[in-house]
Amino acid sequence: MNQLRNVSVKVPTLAQWNKKFKMKGSMRYPRATLADMDTATQALSRLQLPHPEKMTVVEIYPGLGTWTAALANAGFKKILALEPQQHYYKHMMDVKTQAEDVIVPIKKDGYDWSTYVELKKPEYLGHLERPDWSTVHPEILFTGTLPKSSVGEQLLAQFASCIVNKMALHTLGRIQMALWMPDMLYRKFVAPPASSNRCKMSVVAEASADVKSLYSATPNVLYPHEEYHLVHIVPRATHKLTAQWDVFEYVLKHLFVMQKQPLSKIVK
Repeated sequence: MNQLRNVSVKVPTLAQWNKKFKMKGSMRYPRATLADMDTATQALSRLQLPHPEKMTVVEIYPGLGTWTAALANAGFKKILALEPQQHYYKHMMDVKTQAEDVIVPIKKDGYDWSTYVELKKPEYLGHLERPDWSTVHPEILFTGTLPKSSVGEQLLAQFASCIVNKMALHTLGRIQMALWMPDMLYRKFVAPPASSNRCKMSVVAEASADVKSLYSATPNVLYPHEEYHLVHIVPRATHKLTAQWDVFEYVLKHLFVMQKQPLSKIVK
């Protein structure tokens, strides 16, 4: 990717970040965010997309905007940055001033499915709809940083099922994803058969997409300090499921919820 811009992010110290971006409620720390520009640039180079200048990016939970800045500098056409948290959103509006025509902060939550209805408006992504799944959509990339919480896990599981059912962003076509995910969630998502981390989500992911780990970030480059992985998820043109989705999901859920029960009992 050719660097066409020079968007930078003023990264606070860990102490400043924890104070300024503190969230209300029982959360001890604000939501995780990438806080090192060099890491963002190196990780993005692993993605190796041929024509970023033709692509619109949808980014969830940009936080400090470090990943957003790397995307802008790599030459992507437009970045729709979905940031629901007020302090992060204000910060993203400052980042936007360095690339007014490229970075578009939107105060929406990637966890809210009404957000994806909004994104289908012509001024965002509606004009890019490609129902043909024979090829990966060449003009849309879905990316972002998943929270280290039950919300992050639920969201990733739903993204996997949306590939099968062509829902949410996948109503626009066969959309590739590059997601930053915390270590424990990553281990669940890529867990092979017979692994103790194998779960419903990893089965659905294996059946519906080609999954590849691109980059592992050390804890010190994220706030709070957590190990995160950048994972490239490319939906298959045709998924591997032969049963109806509701039947498959029902059986799979029972298999994993009742793991200590004899298989003959669960199948009944």
